[in-house]
Amino acid sequence: MAPPSAISSWTIPSWSVVLPAFGLVVLLTLACRRRGLPLPPRTLPLLATVSTVALHLVPLSLVPASGRLWLAIGVDLLLVLALIRLVLWLVLELPGGLGWWRPPPELLVQLLLVAAGALAAVLLVNRVGRLDVVGLVTTTAVLTAVVGLAIQEPLKDLIAGLELQLSDDLRLGDLVEIAGEQARGRVESVSWRDTTLRTSDGVRVVLPNTQVTNGILRNLSFSGAVSDRFDVGLDFDLPPGGALALLERVVGSHPLVLQEPPPEVRVKAFADSAITYEVQVWFREPSDAVRRSLRSALLQQIWYALKREGRSIPFPVRELQRRRPDPVAEALVASLPPQEGRLLLASHSLFAELPPADLDSLLSHSRPVLFTAGEAIVREGATGRSLYQVITGRVEVEKEVQPGHIIHVAELGPGEVFGEMTLFQGAPRSATVRALEDSRLLRVDRAGVRELLERDPDLLERFAQLVNSRRRELESLGHEEQQREASNLLEAMRNLFFALGGG
Repeated sequence: MAPPSAISSWTIPSWSVVLPAFGLVVLLTLACRRRGLPLPPRTLPLLATVSTVALHLVPLSLVPASGRLWLAIGVDLLLVLALIRLVLWLVLELPGGLGWWRPPPELLVQLLLVAAGALAAVLLVNRVGRLDVVGLVTTTAVLTAVVGLAIQEPLKDLIAGLELQLSDDLRLGDLVEIAGEQARGRVESVSWRDTTLRTSDGVRVVLPNTQVTNGILRNLSFSGAVSDRFDVGLDFDLPPGGALALLERVVGSHPLVLQEPPPEVRVKAFADSAITYEVQVWFREPSDAVRRSLRSALLQQIWYALKREGRSIPFPVRELQRRRPDPVAEALVASLPPQEGRLLLASHSLFAELPPADLDSLLSHSRPVLFTAGEAIVREGATGRSLYQVITGRVEVEKEVQPGHIIHVAELGPGEVFGEMTLFQGAPRSATVRALEDSRLLRVDRAGVRELLERDPDLLERFAQLVNSRRRELESLGHEEQQREASNLLEAMRNLFFALGGG
């Protein structure tokens, strides 16, 4: 179908050319999707293809004569915009996806498309419509001034948005603070006009881009690790050296706390009724929810650690009357009643054949201890002088098979024992044991076992046989090798409890 005389001076590409071009775009899309590359633009090429085909198929007699020229200009402009968008994808986005350079910000691509599209529109109108658009705009000085004043602030936000997207100061998903705590959240989007944050409370905060670039921006996700600081007040009766060691041990054992940078504990101030210590810990996930949960867990574990040491958070000195002790809390850390303690110890094969007098002697060197969920009871590689028997709760045994790779070994419940290898051999802890819930354990010290052996040295051989049977690696050895290993173990225990006096 021949074009009308009104548009004969400008040749619209035939649909037989546009359709194969759009087919090529579809093939490129499939290839890029398969290789994980940025997809080529499809919306503008599709609109341009449909418009071109429609213009060649629909009789132009249905279109008023005065509108045919502008219809042709519109179709040509769609084709030019589609071509410009494909060129931008080929020159900027595809090399960025291939890793040749940083992927361009979406705002930059849009600005280039708008600028090139505006230039193409002016050239099309000037060539096809014989209308001097540039002269028309420049001669209307008043209109130009009004438009310039109207877009002054939006233009500042546009430039600021482009600056944010081109720089490394801020990325989507980063946790940032802008102009203090009043604007704190994760970056959801950066448009030509504003920056959108999502706070930890689920509130959407929209800030003009100029406020972001002109204010103080704190990017909490930039380094990949953030710290949290909080204060703990401890009794003046607890020497600062012991308090620092206790706090460092507790916070350093939490799995979310990084060892590099290491956690730090400092004496901050002598308050009215306590020594204030500042605790600083580092963790990976820069999230307010993680920060609050970690602080809550550490404060709980500090309370339990203080309770095990017979310490507590001090009351204010202005309190005229001490609070009466909680009988339930006191009962949790009080010594077990003799009958209950004997039954607990005798429930395990390690102490099952001991007479009541020996069990009572062992109980005199034992005491209940409390651990909260997630707290490390013993750590792999650490030294120790005691074993533990679960009274209530559940604990998990973990082992690091290679740096950074920890596996679950076992889960222990009431009556079960762990730490006997360290108690009887003086060997470092072979695994980390962590409480799965609030747990009450009986800690049996080496001094109690030594006292039993001093009264009855024959018990040493029996204990050695029981400990030897717990060593899983002996299961694959022959009988002679087992005997040799058992003799070596007995000799090591004899040296530990007699030659070294119990260590």
